[in-house]
Amino acid sequence: MGIIIDFCRMVKLKGNRMNWSIRLIALCVFSVLGTSLSFGQQLYPTDYFRSPLEIPLNLSGNFGELRTNHFHSGIDIKTNQMEGLPVVAAAEGFVSRIKVSAVGYGYALYIDHPNGYTTVYGHLKSYSAKIDAYVKEQQYKQQSFAVDLFPAATALPVEKGELVALSGNTGGSGGPHLHFEVRETVSEKLINPLHFGFQVKDKIPPSILGVWIIPMSDSTWVNGVRSPKTFETAATKGNVGLKTTTLPTVYGDIAFAIHTSDMYDGNANRCGIYRIELYVDGLQVYGQQMDRLDFTTNRAMNAHTIYEKFKKDRSSIHGSFRLPGNPLDIYDNLVNDGVVTFKDGKKHLIEYVVKDLMGNTSSVKFNVQALPKATAKVPPPADFIARWDWEILNTYSDARLKLEMPPYTLYEDLNLTISESKTIASSITPTYKIASPYEPIHSPYTLSIHAPKVPKSLESKAVVVRWDPDKEKLSSEGGKMENGWITAKPSYLGYFGVAIDTIAPNITNVSFGPNMAGKGSFTIKISDYLSGIDKYIPMIDGQWALMEHDAKTNRLIYYFDPRYISKGTHTFELTVIDAVGNSKTFKGNFVY
Repeated sequence: MGIIIDFCRMVKLKGNRMNWSIRLIALCVFSVLGTSLSFGQQLYPTDYFRSPLEIPLNLSGNFGELRTNHFHSGIDIKTNQMEGLPVVAAAEGFVSRIKVSAVGYGYALYIDHPNGYTTVYGHLKSYSAKIDAYVKEQQYKQQSFAVDLFPAATALPVEKGELVALSGNTGGSGGPHLHFEVRETVSEKLINPLHFGFQVKDKIPPSILGVWIIPMSDSTWVNGVRSPKTFETAATKGNVGLKTTTLPTVYGDIAFAIHTSDMYDGNANRCGIYRIELYVDGLQVYGQQMDRLDFTTNRAMNAHTIYEKFKKDRSSIHGSFRLPGNPLDIYDNLVNDGVVTFKDGKKHLIEYVVKDLMGNTSSVKFNVQALPKATAKVPPPADFIARWDWEILNTYSDARLKLEMPPYTLYEDLNLTISESKTIASSITPTYKIASPYEPIHSPYTLSIHAPKVPKSLESKAVVVRWDPDKEKLSSEGGKMENGWITAKPSYLGYFGVAIDTIAPNITNVSFGPNMAGKGSFTIKISDYLSGIDKYIPMIDGQWALMEHDAKTNRLIYYFDPRYISKGTHTFELTVIDAVGNSKTFKGNFVY
């Protein structure tokens, strides 16, 4: 099969998919040569790491699971819906990084081990005493709750099984759990932690809820239309077929996708899939396997799934094809990037085989009917501007907008369209729809919008705003005004406008009061209208004070620590500043 892949890549021309009959000839030729390629797993040490928790491992999320803008980079271990469980070092080593953030992994810890791997522990509630002392010293030194620290190798050594933290729910966590990763120390590549011998019970085969058939060109059709069609399965596990008794019809360049997920014993959570294989008439045309991931390419999950469907309901749908600009290296046995050309008027057998890491397997088989004749090619939309090539620098400029998109920002060629509306009610410009919010991109591009109605006195308060139609949410993309134009660098396509933010952040007293004697902490809630909070400055008696920031709840929490505050009367002052410089200050006195 490996030689077949190379053969197909040699004969493939841009924009011209290889005919299915040619692929079958290639299969016959190279089958005679007797050459095959196995995709065995790399050997990983299975007795080196211990569990990071003292309770049996029960997973709420696994490696490679589809998440917003990324594949999940580790495993999520349940903590019985509690915080404060002991978290221990999986092996001897030293703390190489400590990152504290209001988002992401929250309180996170990185330990380098002598065997060349790094373990990562995320969403922690707190660190062990010696690590906590190191962190707080740096937070007060930098006068910042959020820190990213890289201790010397001799500063914080740990032994296997040593308490390093307590489990929590910090950062972007959706509930109490421990996020755990294994990385190659030098490359920082992510490795599936379940390759290292962690015991997780799993006798349940993956579920298959449906398949998608996707047209891949303007002259491609599925059941008479040029749009993706989904077909439910008659059952969800084992060897299943489709519910429909009507044979799907196809013509032209076709790709497939599968709605699939996995579960572990005694667990209702839907988790990610380990391996997917796609066969057409017995020939494997696609394979994917979740062994390793790379942070630099992880956003390309958006090119791997059915992006529009995932944005709307987070369905676990895996596309069994690779778009030309998709840099992921999770694929194997690709024939023509998984795209099959059907024009012969014959019936073809499609089979999916889905496996979890324990070898439990499910499959679905169904037939498609190829048509011998094309339906008319779809004309470009009325607001069509240009055809953008994913491999080159693309630019566009008119009296309203300027766009500049670097090479490889797109995953495939794009039909650029621009239209105007009043979708964003607060915008002082028209709402500009650039292509579609359901067209994924890999990296930021430059967008400039002409905004002549912004007064000179308010230029510093202007921001580019983006409307998300699925979340029904307006968000700021920032921006800088110059000569009547505001420029930002968004990472999405879709609906954009310009708004002015003159509203100061909001500060709400939750539990602060004049008598704090005997209290362990107090809480202040902060929020902002539009541009987002840029920074907050808490002061006690004129000195910077450490307040923990929980972005999920928009709360700042001050914990009374005798190392940093004495008994008596104190003054408290909190200033919150948003991204365009609006600020508000809260003041109060208290006795501790």
